[in-house]
Amino acid sequence: MQVINPKNRKIKVCFFTTVQQPNNVRLFHRECRSLVKAGFDVHLVVPCESSQLKEGVQIHAIRRSRNRFLRMTLMPWIAMRKALRTNAQIYHFHDPELLIIGFLMRWVFFKKVVFDMRESTARQLKSKGYLPHWSRSMISFCYRIIETISLKGIALIVANDRSTEEYKNCYLVRNFPETDKRLMANALDMKKRLEKPLLVYVGGVWKSRGALLYVELARQLVEKGNNFHLMIIGQYEEQFGQKLKAKIRNLNLQDKITLTGFIDYQDAMKLVSQAVIGLAILEPTPNYTFCLAGKMLEYMMCGTPVLCSNFEHWRPYIEGEKTGFMVDPGNMEEIVGACQNMLNNPDELVAMSKRGIDAVRTKYNWETEFKNLLKCYNDLLKE
Repeated sequence: MQVINPKNRKIKVCFFTTVQQPNNVRLFHRECRSLVKAGFDVHLVVPCESSQLKEGVQIHAIRRSRNRFLRMTLMPWIAMRKALRTNAQIYHFHDPELLIIGFLMRWVFFKKVVFDMRESTARQLKSKGYLPHWSRSMISFCYRIIETISLKGIALIVANDRSTEEYKNCYLVRNFPETDKRLMANALDMKKRLEKPLLVYVGGVWKSRGALLYVELARQLVEKGNNFHLMIIGQYEEQFGQKLKAKIRNLNLQDKITLTGFIDYQDAMKLVSQAVIGLAILEPTPNYTFCLAGKMLEYMMCGTPVLCSNFEHWRPYIEGEKTGFMVDPGNMEEIVGACQNMLNNPDELVAMSKRGIDAVRTKYNWETEFKNLLKCYNDLLKE
C-alpha cells in the first residue's frame, strides 16, 4: 500500500516517548525502520545519551528520568516540545502517560496524532506492585475515563486483536515479528541444538513474567538429571536482579543459568535460534491473559518450540499450530513434566521447529501488519 502524498514530498513522521528504549523492538525495529524503507522521513524523540541518525531514523535525545513522578509529570512536556519542533505531518506515541499530551497536540496544536496501544493499560494497573492493592481498581477506572476523553480525534492503533472488541474505531497492527530471512536460514538445525540443549526466555525480567519460576524449573530439571543450560535475557530492575542472582547462588545454579541483562534484539534472536525451548510462562494477570505475548512468535520465527502459559488467547498459536506445549503457570509439577517431555522427544521438537517457522513465514509476520499501519496513516492524511 502506498501512502497518499499530495505534495510529492517525503512524509515526515515523529514518534515520541518518555519510557521506551531507543532500540525498542516494536517502536524502532518494526515501525521506524519499516517506514524508512517505505520512503518516510522518520524522527524519534526518545530518552538516550545523544541525538544521532541511526538506520535512516533521526533520533532526538531527551533526558531519561529515574524518578517515576518526574517521568510522568515533567518529561511529557519536554518530549512534546521537542516533537513539535520536527514539524511532522503525523505524530505517533506509545506511552499511556502521554495520552493528555496527545490530546493537546490534537486539539491545541491541531496535529494529526496516533496512539499505539500495545497492551491493556487499564488491566495492567490492576496488578501493579507499586500501587496499594485497595487503590488499583479505582485507578484503573479513572484511567479508563481519561483514556476515553483523550482519544477523541486521535487515531488508535491496537496490537491485540481482542482490543478491537473494546475499541471499535481502531486499526489492528499486531506485534508479529519481522521475518528475518538470514536469521531463519542460519538458525541451527534442531538436532544440532540438542547436542547442547539451551532453554531461553526473552523479555522483561520480573516475577509476573516468570523469572523466579524459571530458576525453580532449572533446579528441578537438575535434580532429575537433565542436561541443559538456561538463559534469561532481558532488562531487570536492580533490586529484583539482586534477588534473582541471590536465588541462583543459593541453589548453586551458576553453571546452569545465565542472566544476561539487556542485549540487542538481533543478538537475542541469534541466541533464540540456537535454543531447543523458548519459555513464556507468565502469571495469569488480567493484562497477560488478555494480550498476546509477542515473544512466542519470535521463538517460532527462530524455529524454537514454545513452552508457555495455558491462556486461552494464546492457544491458536501454540496448540493450533502445534508449535509447543501449554501449561498451568501455577502448577510446577506440570511445568517440569512438560519441559522434560519436550527434551526427551527430539523428533517432536524437530517437527515443532519446522511448523513454527512455516507459520510465521506464511501468516504471523510484521509484513502483513505493516499494511494496516500504512492504512492508518493514509486515512489520517486524507482528513
